[in-house]
Amino acid sequence: MPEPAPASRIERRKSEFRDRITAAALKLFAENGVADTSIASIIKEADIAHKTFFNHFPTKDHLLQHIVSSNTEHAYLFFHEGLKRNADPAKQLEYCFVSVAKALEPMNAQRYSEFVTFYFVSNAYTKEFRDDQKQKFAALINGILQNADDKAMLRKDFDIETLREMIIGVYVSTLLNWCVEPDFPIVKKMKSVVKFINQSVFVEG
Repeated sequence: MPEPAPASRIERRKSEFRDRITAAALKLFAENGVADTSIASIIKEADIAHKTFFNHFPTKDHLLQHIVSSNTEHAYLFFHEGLKRNADPAKQLEYCFVSVAKALEPMNAQRYSEFVTFYFVSNAYTKEFRDDQKQKFAALINGILQNADDKAMLRKDFDIETLREMIIGVYVSTLLNWCVEPDFPIVKKMKSVVKFINQSVFVEG
């Protein structure tokens, strides 16, 4: 089979500009917050022309969507890694959730709360994008639960859909608490969440 064609010079250039804009935006968001960071300041920090910014992102909301989407895709990597590393569904869930918490722990939660608010509240996202994100996450949790069901490790008094929504609910609630509570110990809390989920959802096979 032939090797895939390398990215063209134009494609590489586009990617470089997008990365430069994103890095500049993240730096300014961390320093000033999302609301107080203007497009003009991002353009200045990235050292690019106005036209270059708008060629990539028509509005600041589009830039935020790109950043949030990239971060969620990064989080999904933990889930895929967790599924590969462990055969035990309880261990899979623990690896996935705690890995995300450890990645978030060194970040400034109050600054990132604006990203979370944007993700869950802002009208900038299209319904299609929200539905796609929800379906991806639900599919990952479904995979873990189905694995448990196949191994006779899933409790039978609730259906998989109910258990999935419960798991997603406590996970999202923990992320929101991290955003709004100063010095929220997200790794410790996430480990407690995982223990609660495992005791509530799984049984020994």
